[in-house]
Amino acid sequence: MGEDVLSRWRGRSMAAGWSVAADWWAPEVETVAEAVRDGRDLPRACWALGAARAGAGVGICEGMNDLAELFAVVGAGGPPLAALRSFASGWAEQSFAPIGDLHCEDPLTGLVTAAYLRTRLAQLYRGTARGTCLVAAEPSAPPEELPERLAAALNLATALRRAFPGDETLALLGPVRVGAMTRMDGRLAEKVARLRDSEILYGHRPRVRVRPLPRAYGQALALIRTLSLDP
Repeated sequence: MGEDVLSRWRGRSMAAGWSVAADWWAPEVETVAEAVRDGRDLPRACWALGAARAGAGVGICEGMNDLAELFAVVGAGGPPLAALRSFASGWAEQSFAPIGDLHCEDPLTGLVTAAYLRTRLAQLYRGTARGTCLVAAEPSAPPEELPERLAAALNLATALRRAFPGDETLALLGPVRVGAMTRMDGRLAEKVARLRDSEILYGHRPRVRVRPLPRAYGQALALIRTLSLDP
């Protein structure tokens, strides 16, 4: 794509609040611009751009807003959902590269899925669930725009790991809701307080609920299904 498009794209991003001008250009910028022009390999190009932005320390909201400016420049409307998801996946994989492999994990946040959490519940209820609870966290007001929702999910996942750094099962329960299955011991209140004090998006803190696991396995599954619905 021509230098004029790249120049206008960069200019729009700077005007929209891109934080460090010297960090804007990368080889992946030209790759994405060419993919938009040619109409092919766009998800792959967006994945690579997301990884490059994460490697440069660019936040996911800033990076996705920048990508949207390219589509505005070429008159293509907003980025398609597949492009945004690919960008977010590339950003997340680069950001969470040091995290150990998890089975049945969500590719964006690195947390285990609700399906895997149900498997862990089945294992737990073969013994006893007494003294175990589920700590769920979500934004107090769910963001409406997709970039902000993805950023909120990533920030919630980071906050959950910091609050529960032990052997707890950490799961993505919904699009912007996370949870920790953990013991109700003397340190629980401290961990919950740390999670409540985390900044999720634009200085806002999450809403946190502590739900003791019910006595019956079927009731526990119903609880997970309820929490897995959109907030």
